[in-house]
Amino acid sequence: MPDTLSDIIGAHAPLKIVSLRPKNLAAIDFRMMKVFPAFNIIETGVRNGDIRPNTTVVETSSGTMALGLAIVCMHFGLKLHIFGDRAIEPPLKRTMEELGAEVHLVEAAASEANVQLIRKRALLDFMDHTGATWSRQYDNLGNRLSYARPAEEAIRQFGKIDMIVATVGSGGSSCGLAHYCRAFFPEMKLVGIDTFGSVLFGQPAGRRDLRGLGNSILPGNLFHEAFDEIHWLGANEAYQAAHRLHRETSLKRGPTSGAAYMVAKWYAERFPQSKVLAVFPDDSIRYEHNVYDPVWLGEHNYRTELAAIEPILVNHPLCAKRGWCRFDWNRRSLAGVMEASRSAK
Repeated sequence: MPDTLSDIIGAHAPLKIVSLRPKNLAAIDFRMMKVFPAFNIIETGVRNGDIRPNTTVVETSSGTMALGLAIVCMHFGLKLHIFGDRAIEPPLKRTMEELGAEVHLVEAAASEANVQLIRKRALLDFMDHTGATWSRQYDNLGNRLSYARPAEEAIRQFGKIDMIVATVGSGGSSCGLAHYCRAFFPEMKLVGIDTFGSVLFGQPAGRRDLRGLGNSILPGNLFHEAFDEIHWLGANEAYQAAHRLHRETSLKRGPTSGAAYMVAKWYAERFPQSKVLAVFPDDSIRYEHNVYDPVWLGEHNYRTELAAIEPILVNHPLCAKRGWCRFDWNRRSLAGVMEASRSAK
């Protein structure tokens, strides 16, 4: 078992604050962000006795949280079962299996609106028969609390932060970073990025071609009152933004990082006196055969000339339809936004 957080973090998720253009823009570059909540959730469970040496841990994930848990559980000597979907490509599945995890893929397309509910049902059925312990990335407060160290490092390296721009999935990183940074900078703005068809900020569940952000269930770690503004991006916009990030900075990252870069740069250019911090949660490893493959992009009609380059301001979350849209959330509850916006729709 590792003695300190750094044993895992140092190897898999080194913290770097990268200066970008314009000069008031920087990024907290995680490469593999979910190692932080994975370690915090498992280490806390071990410390309080909820997780014992013979405990089997289960989680529903098709992305970096699954890999983060595989890494952490391997170090702690714990059995892990991941319930995912076809968004887990064969190389990622093999990587997790080599670390000792068992990966169960549900029979649903990765973009189907109810895929996370199907994964959850499979997980609960497994728990009923085995008594396994669910790490609950969406609702476990340890997810949000794990971002204290990244927030501290961001402040140490970047100084005053006027705005954080982050993609939203479980709500852990965006709300966690904002919570700790606002202890020093109470007026700091938090801009969240979602995708169309995600239920996180008032839209009905629908097909989501863009993965790595958004959700078909509402996580307990998502604190709506933390957000000042919400942006919705389509898959093409995020894919083209990832290429733009690579061309303009040499950083080759995934589409969620590209989305954060595009929105953060838009703000940094319009508010040159404000210091804007983008959150880059992923690298490009999982996307070499699709997002970074021009043949694949062409076959799926993802083209630069079709991508929105400016956000459209909408007056209701349901009015955000395609391309790139933004909405003034103003630190309100989900119910408060939906009720107040209904008459303005």
